[in-house]
Amino acid sequence: MASNKKYVELLWAEKYDNYEKGEKIPIEKPNLPFQVVETVNKPRIKGGYIDPSLLFPEDKYPENYPKDWKNPLIWGDNKLVMSSLIKQGWAGEINLIYIDPPFFTGVDFTVRTKLGDERIEKEPSIIEERAYRDTWSGGIASYLNYMYERLVLMRDLLAENGSIYVHLDWHVGHYVKVMMDEIFGYENFRNEIVWYYPDYLQGNVTKRFPRKNDFILHYSK
Repeated sequence: MASNKKYVELLWAEKYDNYEKGEKIPIEKPNLPFQVVETVNKPRIKGGYIDPSLLFPEDKYPENYPKDWKNPLIWGDNKLVMSSLIKQGWAGEINLIYIDPPFFTGVDFTVRTKLGDERIEKEPSIIEERAYRDTWSGGIASYLNYMYERLVLMRDLLAENGSIYVHLDWHVGHYVKVMMDEIFGYENFRNEIVWYYPDYLQGNVTKRFPRKNDFILHYSK
């Protein structure tokens, strides 16, 4: 790969631990079964009566679309879910991926509230604990490993004409941009979409220019 003048790579501590330099990081791909908890495609209630039309009419699906794969909402660790999807034959079949990953803010977003004078914290499940805590004991290297493994799986899932959109901000967006150049190819970068927000979301800013936008990285397969 070193002879490819277009090749770009971001290096961080732990990326090649226990592997010879230049060897790609092997990513485990377990195949776990999905259990049906509820069905989304049910008649809706309108004004007190049941609307017989379905939320997603079955006659709108292509004939070759798997009958048991209509509008699945999968709850679980996305790394395990994506690896299972690949094992179940969905590699190269996904046309659109949008992710809103952690931003490496160091903030714990666990749900807390007050009832009278008592402070209540919802006991998170293992998955929720991972999802709502943007804290990284291993520092930025652990965050980059987390993102690398998942972006590689997403590339494998994308169809040849597929696109991926990744929402980030100033904390680590520049690192992930270089990482995506490596995984998807610099030539497949399509755009950086600026998500502007007004001053009042920043509070009283007196010692620096205000941060007024996030951005969304857009790549194709």
